[in-house]
Amino acid sequence: MLALAAAACGAAASADGDSSVARDDPVALPPQESGVVTGPTSGAPDSLRLRLVVPPEARRGEPVPIVLRVENGADRPLELYLRGRTITFDVVVRAGTDTVWRRLEGEIIPAIVQLRVLAPAEALELRAVWNQQAADGRGVAAGDYTVQGLVLTEHPEPLATPVVPLRITRP
Repeated sequence: MLALAAAACGAAASADGDSSVARDDPVALPPQESGVVTGPTSGAPDSLRLRLVVPPEARRGEPVPIVLRVENGADRPLELYLRGRTITFDVVVRAGTDTVWRRLEGEIIPAIVQLRVLAPAEALELRAVWNQQAADGRGVAAGDYTVQGLVLTEHPEPLATPVVPLRITRP
């Protein structure tokens, strides 16, 4: 079995609607799905796939649902060592090169490690909602943004999804 240690993940679900769940059943996902990270990315096993699912656009002020899927593409179980009582992941929203919002901004990351074994073709879904507020609490303007999901591991560089565009439109 392959081991993947997530060395820096780990805050519980927060009041802004963030949660993480493992699901075997199909769920309704937002309409746009990013590319897939496959292959040896920052030390990831070649059978681990990351997908980021976000809507292509949202009206200003409306919550933006975000789903990060961690999938086992192998024909054997895959061991994941993840931090946190509730598995934690990060989502970064940027306007150009400026970071507008981070899911883990200001969070305390507990030093709890859990082992999750993903069966062949099984996926772990991690969900967040961005309320279109910047880190300082102000609402963001209409415009073009990018979203990226991160899974932190034992390696210095996190596993990262491809950057997905998101357009915020006027109401």
